[in-house]
Amino acid sequence: MSYYRVKDLPENLRPRERLEKNGPSSLSDAELLAIILRTGGRGKSVISLAEEIIKEAGSLSALSAFSFERISSIKNVGKAKAAQVVAAFELGRRATFNPIDGTRIGNPLDVVEFLKGFYGNLNEEVFGAIYMNQANRVLKSEILHVGGRKSSIVDVGKLMRRALELSATRLIVFHNHPSGDPSPSGDDIRITDRIREAGSILDIELLDHIIIGGNKFYSFAEGGKHGEN
Repeated sequence: MSYYRVKDLPENLRPRERLEKNGPSSLSDAELLAIILRTGGRGKSVISLAEEIIKEAGSLSALSAFSFERISSIKNVGKAKAAQVVAAFELGRRATFNPIDGTRIGNPLDVVEFLKGFYGNLNEEVFGAIYMNQANRVLKSEILHVGGRKSSIVDVGKLMRRALELSATRLIVFHNHPSGDPSPSGDDIRITDRIREAGSILDIELLDHIIIGGNKFYSFAEGGKHGEN
């Protein structure tokens, strides 16, 4: 493809103008990515660069799982553009994750439905909680930590204080295993016991701890791995 600048295109072909006029669904994956990137590389338009990034990843879904280091290593991308791309995907995951306040949680599968879009192909551990009232309706859902080992970073006291602030009486915690195996580790079992014990003192019931791994999940409440989520 020959080099051209987006501003040299007719206005009706420019991604930002088309998004404003026709909405984001009218744009291709590369055009949406181009808006995030803003500028191209040496001798390369931003749309051409976006197309090459997606081609390098294999798909937009695969790109969403790339680390900052992996994206920044792609030719003509660099750290600034990599940060923009990673931030955009993370915002999308967080928006997809948040359960609607007032939604009723009936069983682990309800929680997995909330989580599967958020976790996608994440290659780092993310630990969070869903706070509920006595009727199992969602008061708030929050991410508590990204990365690191759960046993060392989960502040049980902070988790309980937050539950009290929200007047939550029930709680579900969750995290993922990037390895794809949702089987609980020794650390997973210990942190679950600590949260349950702290909750019992404050009359806050831990309903479940759910681990997502690949297309499977493990529910402590049901005591086993399950099929595709």
